[in-house]
Amino acid sequence: MRIVFHLAADAPGRADLVGTLRHMVVKSGLAYARAKQNPGAPRISYGPSVKRGQFATREYVDIYLFSSVNAQKVRAKLEAAKPQGMTLLDATRIPFALAGVQQLASVVAYEVKGNFAAYHPQQTFENYVSCARLEVTQQAENGMTITRDIKPFVRSVQTVDPGRIELLLNRVEEKWMNPLEVLCAWLQIPMPSEEEAGERFTVIRQGLYWQDSQGNLTLI
Repeated sequence: MRIVFHLAADAPGRADLVGTLRHMVVKSGLAYARAKQNPGAPRISYGPSVKRGQFATREYVDIYLFSSVNAQKVRAKLEAAKPQGMTLLDATRIPFALAGVQQLASVVAYEVKGNFAAYHPQQTFENYVSCARLEVTQQAENGMTITRDIKPFVRSVQTVDPGRIELLLNRVEEKWMNPLEVLCAWLQIPMPSEEEAGERFTVIRQGLYWQDSQGNLTLI
């Protein structure tokens, strides 16, 4: 079963989310498969997780069951067992052989809020990402600098209002990009630490998408 949920950032279970999800499955009374590395715990597959200091309106966990169970029944049992601060958004039966969310997702949607005008950007975000290449220079721990083109990661951006932007980012060669890297490249500012980033910007992952052979996106 694929479960889509939202857990509040300040919920007690956030500190050990995988443990919280496993406890919910056990408490639900569902006949679950056991984890290979920890036979005493339910087998689940959580993620992709959001980066520290960022938020998500949709999170995903695949739960492995021993028998075929109606999705509505599973959702009802999990509703009765869910932890404080969790909202269940969806429960769907998934064929066992189907790829997990980690492998299925190819595009991610973000919303970023902040006082962007305070950094005096030289051009709009849309004009910036329209360039043929988006080169950023990063410094490694050994002091060496690396220049790379982040253009392949950027699918689209939209300025919703002066303090809010939306981004669609591609997965490229099994890698995801932090939306703040694109934002900071546009604003021409150094990448902040996690603590500084949380004070300056609010990053919310809106959802993950899979892409069909025609290029159409479907929300997972």
